[in-house]
Amino acid sequence: MTITTVFLDRDGVLNADSADYILRPEDVRILPGVPEALRRLTDAGIRSIIISNQSAVGKGLMSRRSAEDIFQTVIHAAGSAGGKITDHYYCPHTKDDACPCRKPGTRLFAKAVENHAFRIEESVFVGDGFGDAGAAAKLGIPFYLVRQGWWKKAKAFCEENKIPYTPVPDLGAAVDDILHLTREECL
Repeated sequence: MTITTVFLDRDGVLNADSADYILRPEDVRILPGVPEALRRLTDAGIRSIIISNQSAVGKGLMSRRSAEDIFQTVIHAAGSAGGKITDHYYCPHTKDDACPCRKPGTRLFAKAVENHAFRIEESVFVGDGFGDAGAAAKLGIPFYLVRQGWWKKAKAFCEENKIPYTPVPDLGAAVDDILHLTREECL
């Protein structure tokens, strides 16, 4: 399988999530192994793109500027081992807004494909939530469910809706599998 792009959820995959939202850059805690996992993807020539729901903006809990500051903190800290996050996209709306950008909507993925000129079939998604699983299913791409963040609800959602997923403990384990699949393609 040719994999050129790994889509990543932010909270619960790259940094620790919080039921009270991540509202300030100083609240960001990068999860163990994330910088090394991103470096391995970068070294393999695979781009990493964050796709995230950030309803705290739509709820008025933080501004778009604050959201962007948090993304920059995550991107900088996650790349501390030499990995690179190519781009990031987020939906600031709440669930009630029914925005097609909000996962499980796929508009942000289409925007990433358009901006970076790759085929969606060459991508995978690593996430921890049912919106992540639903988006991957709509796109027809492999989904890695990390056992962090909201994974228990996402696992139940996947099983109830017969959405295929690969359970992994964290991003590093997902990258192990992604790189293995990519190496198999080369043989």
